[in-house]
Amino acid sequence: MRVIISKRKRKKILAISLISILLASILTFTVCLFIWPRIVLDNDNITISVFDTFKEPSYKAYIGSFDITNNIKKEGNIDINKVGDYKIEYEVGYYFFKTKKCLDVHVVDDENPVIELKGESDVLVCPNKEYQEEGYQAIDNYDGDLTNKVLISNEEDKIIYSVKDKSGNSDTKIRNIHYEDKEAPIIKLNGTDNVVIYKGEKYKEAGVSVLDNCDGDISSNVIKEGEVNSDKIGNYFITYKVADSSGNESKVIRTVRVVNKPISGKGIIYLTFDDGPSSSITPKILDILKEEKVSATFFVINHGSNLDYLIKREDAEGHTVALHSYTHDYATVYKSVDSYFNDLANIQNKVYKITGKKSFIMRFPGGSSNTISRRYQAGIMSKLTIEVQNKGYHYFDWNIGSGDAGDVKSSKEVYNNVINGLSKNRENVILMHDFENNYYTLNALTDIIHYGKENGYVFKNITMDTTMVTHRVSN
Repeated sequence: MRVIISKRKRKKILAISLISILLASILTFTVCLFIWPRIVLDNDNITISVFDTFKEPSYKAYIGSFDITNNIKKEGNIDINKVGDYKIEYEVGYYFFKTKKCLDVHVVDDENPVIELKGESDVLVCPNKEYQEEGYQAIDNYDGDLTNKVLISNEEDKIIYSVKDKSGNSDTKIRNIHYEDKEAPIIKLNGTDNVVIYKGEKYKEAGVSVLDNCDGDISSNVIKEGEVNSDKIGNYFITYKVADSSGNESKVIRTVRVVNKPISGKGIIYLTFDDGPSSSITPKILDILKEEKVSATFFVINHGSNLDYLIKREDAEGHTVALHSYTHDYATVYKSVDSYFNDLANIQNKVYKITGKKSFIMRFPGGSSNTISRRYQAGIMSKLTIEVQNKGYHYFDWNIGSGDAGDVKSSKEVYNNVINGLSKNRENVILMHDFENNYYTLNALTDIIHYGKENGYVFKNITMDTTMVTHRVSN
C-alpha cells in the first residue's frame, strides 16, 4: 500500500532533520572543544644524522584551553648510535576520552666515507716500469674500516679509487701517474776525490760506480775525460760523465796531483809556529826570520780579518802558510769526521782567499796523538789520519817540543828544549807558537837560529815534498 506524504509534511520532516544534524554537530564540537583531549606536536617527522644529538620537538596537550601536558605519557626510544626508523608515541586521556600522536624519527648515515692515499697523489714513475701501489685506506664514520671495499680502476695515466658505505655515501680519490724520469743518476768515485802520486809513478785508475733510479747500474755507460802525465809535476783533473736513458746527466771530478817524492834530509830544521797570527808576536818573528834569511812554517787559525795582512806577509816572504784549525775548539773539531773536515775546509778557504794558494799541509789541533778527542768521539783520530791523506793532505806533528805552550817559565828553557832535542840524523820539526804575548819563544828564536847555523843545520820550510813527521795515534 503506497503512503502518500503531503508536500507540507515533507518540508516539516526535512526541517526536523536539519535541526537534528545541527544539534549533533554542535554537540560534537562542544565535546571536542571542552571534553576530548588534543595533542599538539611542533614536528611529527624528523631526520637526524647518526651520532648527532636528538632534540625532541616541543609538544603540548589541551582540553579546551586548559594545558594538560603533564598528563602525557610517552613510549618509544631513539638510538642515535644506530641507523633506523623510530617512533615515539604520545598519549593523553580525559575520563573516557583518549588521544594519541606519533613522532617519526629517522636516524640516517649521511656522511661520506674518506679514502686516504698513502704516498703522493701525483707520482713520478720510471717510463720502463709499472707503478707499485703504495697503499690506501678507507674509513667510514659509521661502517668503520672499508679498505677492503675499495674499488680500483685504471684510466690512462690515472688510478681511481672509489668506495661506498652501506648507506650509499661514497668517496673517490685519484692518483695521477706521470711516466717520466727527472732524477739524475748517482755517480760515485771509487777511492778518493784527491789522489797524490809521485813523479814517475804509474797512475792507477780506480773508476766510478753509477746507480740510476730507473736504469739501475749503468757504470758501463760512463765517459771518462782527462789524462794524467805522471812524468810531469802538476794537478790533473779526470772527469766522469754519464747519462741515463731519459737524458739525465751526472758528473764527478777527481783531482790527481803529481808531486816530487819526498827526500829524507838529515840535519834539517823546520821551525813551525802554531795558533797565529798575533799582533804582538808574529810581526817580530817575521822580522827575525827575514833578518836571518830563514824560512819557516806557520800553522794558522782564524783570528778574524784584522790579522789577515800577517798571513799575507808570511806567504809573500817565502814562508809556508799551513792549516791548523778555523775554530781550534776541540768540542767542535772532534765532534765527528764531517765536523772536522768542515773546520779544515773553512781555514783552507780563508788561506786561499788571502794568498791565492790552496794549502794541503796541515797539523791537527793537539797533534795526531792527542787523547782529548776521546771525549767527543772514540777512535776519531784513527779515522782522520787516514782520511786526510786520502783527500790529498799531508799532516805534520813534531819531534821537538819547545814547551812554550805552558810548560816553560823562561826563554832559556825554550832554547834548551829545542837545542837539546836536535839531531843530525833526522829531520827536526820543532813545535813553537806565535800566539799573543809569547815572548818566551820570541826572545829565544834568534839564539836557536844561531845555534843551528853554527852547528851545521839547514833551515827549511815544510812543503809537499817534505817527508811527514807523525806521532803514534792514541785515539
